[in-house]
Amino acid sequence: MTNRRTRVRRPVVVDLAYGSVRVDRPEGGRASADVTELLDAIDSASVLVDGRLVMADRAWHRQLATLGVGRAGEHGPGDGGAGGGGAGDGGAGGGGGAGGDLTTIVGHPTTWAARRVSVLARAVSGTDTELVPRAVLVARSHSDVVMQRCVVVETTHVPHLVADPGRPPLRHWDVTVVRRAANGWEIERASVIDPDDALVGQRIEETIDDDVEAVFVDGAEPGRVRDAIEAVTTYALAGRVVAVDRGLVRRYGWRTGADDPVDAVGAPAEQVADIGGGRTRRPLVWAAAALALVVAAVAVVVGLMQRQGDDQPTDRTAQLGRVSLNVPADWRESGSPPPSGTASDGPGSPRTDTGPTRADEAPPERTVFADRADGRRILVVQTELRDASTLASVATSLRNRIRQRGDDVVSEFSPSTRFMGREVISYREAPASGSGIRWYVLVDEGLQVSIGCQAGTAAEPVDTECAAAVASTAVAPR
Repeated sequence: MTNRRTRVRRPVVVDLAYGSVRVDRPEGGRASADVTELLDAIDSASVLVDGRLVMADRAWHRQLATLGVGRAGEHGPGDGGAGGGGAGDGGAGGGGGAGGDLTTIVGHPTTWAARRVSVLARAVSGTDTELVPRAVLVARSHSDVVMQRCVVVETTHVPHLVADPGRPPLRHWDVTVVRRAANGWEIERASVIDPDDALVGQRIEETIDDDVEAVFVDGAEPGRVRDAIEAVTTYALAGRVVAVDRGLVRRYGWRTGADDPVDAVGAPAEQVADIGGGRTRRPLVWAAAALALVVAAVAVVVGLMQRQGDDQPTDRTAQLGRVSLNVPADWRESGSPPPSGTASDGPGSPRTDTGPTRADEAPPERTVFADRADGRRILVVQTELRDASTLASVATSLRNRIRQRGDDVVSEFSPSTRFMGREVISYREAPASGSGIRWYVLVDEGLQVSIGCQAGTAAEPVDTECAAAVASTAVAPR
């Protein structure tokens, strides 16, 4: 008999963005609202609602209640009741709405200072609600599990400036650098770029440096978003430059980034082997995974044959501590060690089977090799293990971690697979943005080495480079 795990209900994400709000209800359906007037009046003590002046925080409380922020029966700041039902196709509004007794996350404009945020804080006082800058929500929802640093470019600003035909407002972009810290994603620094500045290229290069792994561009006007993407792509060396998908923000904005990455990339229980019974629940999934590996191996052999005689860049041996492997010589290398104090270990690289942390253990090391031309990437994560650790024990720990999660992000998990003559753990990760990542996990000399292979931004294959990296990986003794 198999034991099915009940999915954990996740916090509801309310992204205020630029005024048009949609909320995915956990029970199904959506709630929606237009909060443009409230956003524009954030600096006013009171706003006009239904013909009468209402304190701003009270108006926000009522509006957020229609979206499910707060619990049924709660009262707003100085109000007689939450009131109101929001528009939605999944159920009535009111105090409980989308959130019920769940934690709710409200994403506010990134550039808002404490005084503006305090209005929202008073509005959600007494509710289980967290206020988060939008740039952090974007990083949470659009980054993959190894990303350490990204940039969010916002081309629309709230509150909107009053239109003056005689003095049209200057265009500018709010640029926020976000990094993964011990407690999750946090803002590192913020700046402003004027796209009409003659030195815009220099400003982009200074702001979006080589350590930035991806740039996410957002805004209410698609034309301005496209312009920003084109400019950033022209001058910055970031691996990916893509538009923000607000659906991803609603779906994945609750992920803090502080979790063990395996926790963050969990899989639905029905796609993972049943540990207790020693059997798989869906043999067709395993068969498909095996077939995919065979096809990939054939493609790799063909690719290697085709490369012989071609005038393509040669490989080089990268030395990463005790690990060495072959990577394309012209791919950019960037190290992304976790911030001081973090226990995060990387995808496919939980601190599995390690027992208590020892004082002499070094933190996991992450390295990214990226093709500047098309965004293909090879990711390498190293984690020190207990001396007695084996591939089987690591696979069991990894599989248990995956089963604990309710996300449909990991598939094709195999605790033991032959790939390029190596016995490895393998699985596929579908990050919130970008192409899928195929992971191969090796265990040798007390070290866990996870190699991730990600296709390019236009699905350019990485099979040949991936096979060469896995086949050549060697671990030196301690």
